[in-house]
Amino acid sequence: MFTAGQWRIDPVAREASDGVRTRRLSPRAMQVLLHLADARGDVVRRSELLDAVWPGVHVGDESLTQAVAELRRALGRSPQGHRLIETVPKAGYRLAVQDAGGMSANLASNQVPGNGQLAAEPLLPIDAHLAITEAHRLARYQGVPAAPEIERLASEAAAIAPDAGSVRAQFAALMGLAAMHAGDRDRRLGLAATSAEHAVRLRPDLVASHRALGFVAGVQGRMDLSLKSFSCALTIDPDDYETHYLAAQVCFVNGDLNKSMILGERAAELDPDDYRPAYNAARAAMQLGDQGRATRLSRLALARIEAQLSLAPGTRRLQSARAAASAMVGNASESADVTLDRASDSALLYDVITLAHQGEIASACLLLENLIDHGWSYVTWLYSDPVIEVLRPEPRFARLTGRLQAA
Repeated sequence: MFTAGQWRIDPVAREASDGVRTRRLSPRAMQVLLHLADARGDVVRRSELLDAVWPGVHVGDESLTQAVAELRRALGRSPQGHRLIETVPKAGYRLAVQDAGGMSANLASNQVPGNGQLAAEPLLPIDAHLAITEAHRLARYQGVPAAPEIERLASEAAAIAPDAGSVRAQFAALMGLAAMHAGDRDRRLGLAATSAEHAVRLRPDLVASHRALGFVAGVQGRMDLSLKSFSCALTIDPDDYETHYLAAQVCFVNGDLNKSMILGERAAELDPDDYRPAYNAARAAMQLGDQGRATRLSRLALARIEAQLSLAPGTRRLQSARAAASAMVGNASESADVTLDRASDSALLYDVITLAHQGEIASACLLLENLIDHGWSYVTWLYSDPVIEVLRPEPRFARLTGRLQAA
């Protein structure tokens, strides 16, 4: 946790708050800001930032320019009109650590200056930040098979920084995701709910606190509290990506498909890289009978999956998602290609959806049973997903859902 000008920067939540407003930053923009802050006012060359923020990936200067532009849009100028992120011609960028109005970037501080003073919070240890970052990476790219490791990392971060509201919020969201798809539901949801409520008490100014409570309450089926909490998060920052994405998921599984589709589409606009909101919005549109919208969103999701696979070839969850998205847009040969070789201990819901799209009902039910055997437990999702409807007449499907409901 540190301050930059009038902004309090929370690297874990990727948020900047001045006590009144909260701005959500993309992962790349936050990394650029962290490297500039580490330089403590010294100029950081463009080549150094490119190497640090995009390691091992060939990107042009435009990627860095866009990240800096995002920071400038989010953080704006000081009351005296000075830019927080300065361009040094023919050299690079620097974070203005002291301007005429006393703007400062202080890595040792955890207070918001001015009228928006917040209660003190312990400085976030780097180990807690790294544990949360790795847990989110696993959740995004591996999903259900990585649930035990995600829980371990999130618990480690919470143990390192037990009184950090941002860590409590991230722990709650990660445990909610694990409970949603990976078994041991009651225990994980109980931990998630307690942590989310604690986060709101510690840091009611953070989007992440209300977002986490909204998500966990929604997974529990407490929709009044869920929607109220998401509304609080969007009041703080109406352009927060994760609030839109998680609210879309909650609305989907609780049957409000129109809200889910609209929130998912907005999340897809806010994060131009993540395929998940477009994919989920496509399924909501399909259930609503809006085939044109479903096809457009499926193609958008597929394009994003392909782009991510070009950077991380062989990623199991991305391959599985590509198969499902290909099936949704009618590319049967591409989806069949990816589903031929399945390891029973790493099945994903995308695999079941792909086979259901292809009409391979018996194989889809068999794979669903493998998935449940390895901990997947979110029976509500099975009754929400439009594609899985085709499995419902199967006796095996009825036995599997009965097993989940009895657990």
